[in-house]
Amino acid sequence: MLVSCIIDGNYILSKLVFTLHKNNLLYGALRQSLENTILSYKKKYPFTDFFLVSDSKEKSWRKDILVDYKSSRKKDSDIDWKFVYSTYDDFKSKIIGTRVLESPKIEGDDWISFLVKKFNDDGKSTMIVSNDHDIKQLIKFDLDKMWVNFMSNEMYHNQRIFLPQNYQIILDKINKLKNDDIFELNDNTEFIHLFKSFERNHDIVEINNLESLFIKIVSGDSSDNIKSVYQVSKNGKVRGIGKKGAQSIYETYLSEFGDVSLEDTDLYDNIADIICEKKKLSRSMVSPIVSKIHKNMKLIDLRLQNLPKEIIISMEEKYLLS
Repeated sequence: MLVSCIIDGNYILSKLVFTLHKNNLLYGALRQSLENTILSYKKKYPFTDFFLVSDSKEKSWRKDILVDYKSSRKKDSDIDWKFVYSTYDDFKSKIIGTRVLESPKIEGDDWISFLVKKFNDDGKSTMIVSNDHDIKQLIKFDLDKMWVNFMSNEMYHNQRIFLPQNYQIILDKINKLKNDDIFELNDNTEFIHLFKSFERNHDIVEINNLESLFIKIVSGDSSDNIKSVYQVSKNGKVRGIGKKGAQSIYETYLSEFGDVSLEDTDLYDNIADIICEKKKLSRSMVSPIVSKIHKNMKLIDLRLQNLPKEIIISMEEKYLLS
């Protein structure tokens, strides 16, 4: 089983910075901690590709769609961020055996989606190291091409592995292909050993990638300043559809229309119809809700066809040069 590893550099940087700062070790240990973290992942498996992706220092292309995108995020003023980013930039420029991808206006999750698509098309699985919940939409598997995407993260001593729903199906198929002769181990044997290690040492979280995307599109993402597709003001407060409400809408969609297909031309209208029905809204609200669904899809959906053409071209050029 060929597996590529993609590390979200902003995730590991943030995790290390807050931990080291808390223990008064930031200045003396950040650089070495970054190197040790990369090395620890390289030891997990003989990955065919190893990438570190990073957010652009320039504003994201998504700000062209939503001016306030991520504007509510605040940095801890007690941390010397100038030192942090200087150390991180130096680390990225000198890292050996790891390809680094970073370009103007492009976010780390754009790079992750780009690489995952490229590797999956080549029949490779991917291990993604990140805590970005947008990545859940990429957690899936293909029985014909024999690949599986999964995400690992460790937050405050909680080791979690995010696996596709019903992942045991593809593991069983891989298990039948492995060679149990200890003198003739193959890639499939090593892959099964990797997953057994995950099951022993991590909390397993199974993900339905389409459900995850559907719920986030409907409820929005407050951390990124992305609003719910329907909001109402009551007693001076603005309330939208939360995750629980979006989950209910998703379940209703399944019962009325069957499995979600992102290629369905009626998808947005069907979602808007359900929202109007549940919220007892006039049919005149369908059109504005559809417009908001479309906008949220542009901001959240990581499929490459959803990204601006100039961004795809920029990523292809950077990838070939890295």
